[in-house]
Amino acid sequence: MLECRRLIINIATNNGLMAIQLPQGYYLTNFVELIDFVFEQYQDLLSAQEQNFHHTFKSLSSVAQKLYVRMLTRKGDIFRCSKLNYQEIPDTTAAAEELANVQLIHIDPELQLSEVTPLFSKPELLKILTSFQFDKNLIAELKKLKRAELEATLLEFEQLEAEVAQLLVQQIEENFYEISQPQLFDSYKLLFFGNLNQDLTDFVLRDLGLYQFENYLIDKNSRLFNDRKEIDNYLSYYEKIQELDEIMSREKGAILNLHQQLPRSDKVDNILARRIERVNLALARQLERLEEWDDALQLYAKCQLPPARERTARILVKKEEIKPALTICEQIIDSPIDESELIFAKEFGYRTAKKHQVKWAKPEQYQPHAETISIGQGDECVELDVVDYFSSQGDCFYVENALFCGLFGLHFWDVIFAPVKGAFTHPFQSRPHDLYESDFLLNRKTPYEKAVSQLKDINQNIDEILALWRDKSTIVSPFIYTQSLDTPLIKKALTEIPNHHWQAVFQRLWSDLRANRSGFPDLIFFPEGGGYELIEVKGPGDRLQKNQIRWMQFFHQHHIPHRVIHVEWR
Repeated sequence: MLECRRLIINIATNNGLMAIQLPQGYYLTNFVELIDFVFEQYQDLLSAQEQNFHHTFKSLSSVAQKLYVRMLTRKGDIFRCSKLNYQEIPDTTAAAEELANVQLIHIDPELQLSEVTPLFSKPELLKILTSFQFDKNLIAELKKLKRAELEATLLEFEQLEAEVAQLLVQQIEENFYEISQPQLFDSYKLLFFGNLNQDLTDFVLRDLGLYQFENYLIDKNSRLFNDRKEIDNYLSYYEKIQELDEIMSREKGAILNLHQQLPRSDKVDNILARRIERVNLALARQLERLEEWDDALQLYAKCQLPPARERTARILVKKEEIKPALTICEQIIDSPIDESELIFAKEFGYRTAKKHQVKWAKPEQYQPHAETISIGQGDECVELDVVDYFSSQGDCFYVENALFCGLFGLHFWDVIFAPVKGAFTHPFQSRPHDLYESDFLLNRKTPYEKAVSQLKDINQNIDEILALWRDKSTIVSPFIYTQSLDTPLIKKALTEIPNHHWQAVFQRLWSDLRANRSGFPDLIFFPEGGGYELIEVKGPGDRLQKNQIRWMQFFHQHHIPHRVIHVEWR
């Protein structure tokens, strides 16, 4: 959260810079909005503790509420009284005592050294160290350390831990406050957002006008959770992955232990199952890096999503188990989950089979038309240097994924934001919860079929699409990148790109939204004589990525003009 009494931000507008001030206590208003929303929607699923949290907070004075929210939205759970200085909270001590009386915080709890050291500045920590009978040269060396290094050094004095912690606390005459059961607010955040990645910052960005969201319907029938077990599974998942980064750097025992503690993906809903599977894939990949191949294979076998089968085949080849590896490739070719997996199976299977003298069909290798140009290096990126190069021959724009994804998002706006039960459950969604689910279009059959039928006339509906662009461009959505699009570009693209090209590209996007929304060429070029061409720019030493090659192979199949430009600096 942003910590200031009145948040002031400068926003660029057509008339210059506009200062926006948020009213005093904005953070409390937003906090109450969140917990009231959750309490109204999910009261029947809240635990007794979670319900009591709501009742207790609402019974507090506004000053105590403000202090609690300030503490809750700062880093950590333990605070020094002197560090909680807010103009709207004139008596921090009295507000803290009110919170302690209802057990929302603890005053002067017993603290471990690791909990105490982050609360002090470097000079304060040095003062404590010099109070011990250390060699003067050692003290001089300690003063040279950075803040984090000094804190780590303190923690090494295990035999003095209790004494150091006590001295730190006694050095200053003030109270320490510890939030009691901060996880209760995690439950509310989860029920509001459907995840623990978002927080009250979204409210602030909305209030500042930086984020605007589509006006979709939310009612009691549109709940993400309908069973307490679902909530507990999500909370358990987020609790377990808090130490994921640290565990990934440790030995296999810690990795396998985390896997075993995660909820079983076959016992949870589709959204959580996908999140758990992504963690399991990461854990298996780390086991593979550690050359714990058998453990990695067992974990990959529990995963349904790519690249589980790809990694399995690669490990089997490393173990010189060629026949099982080729069998995996054949299974992928017979029933691929996505395009990238299919291409891998064909190419890897062919290379492996050839090396071991096994018959295998040679895959097609598409090589896009490529040219090399020699230009002077400008002050900006290489793509914009190439834009300048082509500007004398027509109109050229640096668009990357923005153009086709943006027009896709506009054309299928009513599909993406259709009022489907459970798709929208809070006011800060840029996309429906089920956007990447396999049954997404099945649940929106009518608006989808209508949008598809209108595609054949997209060149004749330029005014309608431009009106939609003006209406929706400021709304947060999953496919529209406003900084890379404008009215002249949209109008030019809709005029020059044939209907059937739009239809083909949009159909491929729908086939795998997550994978295919990236990999488009960098530039679109409109020659003076008419038409268009997609251009991928590669600077010195740069190569085509796999998803870029897949798109270009698709362009070739559908006669969509494209080429690669390699740049050499003059």
